[in-house]
Amino acid sequence: MRSIALLGVLFFPCLLRAQDEEKSPEVLLISETRSIPRGKVFFLGLHLIHPPGAHTYWKYPGIVGLATKIDWDLPLDFSAGEIQWPAPQVVKMASYDAQGYEGETLLMIPITAPQIASNEPITLSARVSWMCCGKTCKPAAEIPFSITMPVSDAADPDPGTQPLFAKSRAMVPVADPQWHATAKRGKEQIFLTLTPPANFGEISDGSRIHFFTADGQIDSNQKQQVKVFPDG
Repeated sequence: MRSIALLGVLFFPCLLRAQDEEKSPEVLLISETRSIPRGKVFFLGLHLIHPPGAHTYWKYPGIVGLATKIDWDLPLDFSAGEIQWPAPQVVKMASYDAQGYEGETLLMIPITAPQIASNEPITLSARVSWMCCGKTCKPAAEIPFSITMPVSDAADPDPGTQPLFAKSRAMVPVADPQWHATAKRGKEQIFLTLTPPANFGEISDGSRIHFFTADGQIDSNQKQQVKVFPDG
């Protein structure tokens, strides 16, 4: 059952196949808490639920696609941080491999609230743009969303949305200082060598390893070759 804090449900067409009926992603603006905590950081999330065969894009889509974008319209002294992106998947746009999300994903955004004197509910608004693709694509530009929440002195976790936020937070890539990495550029290749920590365990199947690019240094459509050395 969805929490009453889930507001701003919108449906927009995502064209998958010319011969199919239009299919739409479900997009919701949700909160991890049931109230806005005075002077603290809390998280909102853009929850995207894609129909079968459709996807939207990661912060760097690859050689095709456009990343989802959020432009905030917040009350005075509120501020929004950068989107926290879960690790992407390989998605297919026509014959090209790109970087994005299928199924459902949650893009989390930290919001910093000021010291609010009033107890009146506050509305937070945003304009969201995304591109939903399957066989073909149709962008959605600056679609309005809003969520209205009461104010409290402390964070009030929402049990209806917290599991989704926890799942998404665990999927956000973070640096691991126990891994050692070196990179060497060839004429048309990049040789990346990773050494895992001693207690990582055996890596036997290199075919399950895939490297995503956040800056375009790697062609998202180029086949990657992974070799596991005897020392791991």
